[in-house]
Amino acid sequence: MTSPQVAIVGAGIAGLSCARALAERGITSQLFDKSRGPGGRISSKRAAPSAVDLGAQYFTARAPAFQAQVETAAQAGALARWQPRIATASSEGFQLSPDDQNRWVGTPRMGAFAHFLAEGLDIAPSTRIETLDALRQRFDRIVLAIPADQARDLVSGVAPPAQAPCWAAWVDIDVDQPFDAAFVSHDAVRWIANDSSKPGRTHSRRWVVHATPQWSQDHLELSPAQALSQLIDAARTIMPAAFSVVDSGIHRWRFARPWDGQAPVDGGCILADEQVILAGDYCMGGRVEGAWLSGRHAAELI
Repeated sequence: MTSPQVAIVGAGIAGLSCARALAERGITSQLFDKSRGPGGRISSKRAAPSAVDLGAQYFTARAPAFQAQVETAAQAGALARWQPRIATASSEGFQLSPDDQNRWVGTPRMGAFAHFLAEGLDIAPSTRIETLDALRQRFDRIVLAIPADQARDLVSGVAPPAQAPCWAAWVDIDVDQPFDAAFVSHDAVRWIANDSSKPGRTHSRRWVVHATPQWSQDHLELSPAQALSQLIDAARTIMPAAFSVVDSGIHRWRFARPWDGQAPVDGGCILADEQVILAGDYCMGGRVEGAWLSGRHAAELI
């Protein structure tokens, strides 16, 4: 018997994890991604003079298999521990809230972890899959490792969890702040972090602001300039030291993560039909580790 030939749509963490797990079992796969490179929402955006992490800000590793993967990537220089001064914050003020959490980030940017996972895999970049007809004829199995809402458009009869959007801004400022990252209680902002405090970064005082899911949904069709202006205004009420903006930018993630309160999917992935499997972070709580594990679960089904 020959091994099944597998198409994987999406070269984010779930797709890359699935492809690597299949390769370990001698099963070949072809990845397709609409972007120019791997990473999905863990990828970094170019912002002179270097880049900025506008998607996943960090991740943790709890499952033994993922811990082993993380250690391997760290030994290769693709990951490092990030030890920020963590706080909780609102427009009423902030409070340092140190913990002993191991937070991992890609070095010199988050996308380095995806590129590490992609080594040796067959990836077709800048390829948009709008129908599964050709893939169904060419491949034995198909894994849709893309946002749930996009997967729903490609296969009928399934109802994966809906995903919330996120406006993600970055802003270079001229003064230091008394914390490096904060979980924020604010109508507009959920998270704020000094991207420059992460290992391997070469820029200075570059902050990332993530809007809340509901604010992002309510303001989804704002122009980038309008959304950026409003999030910078919100950041001014949260960051203790008054600042001037040196440079800034923004990105809209239409499908960022599951809505709060979404239950994980039984089995860690979704069998849409006898040929198609859906995998992604939304199947397992929205974390980077969840995406990696979901991809492995899809490989195990195959």
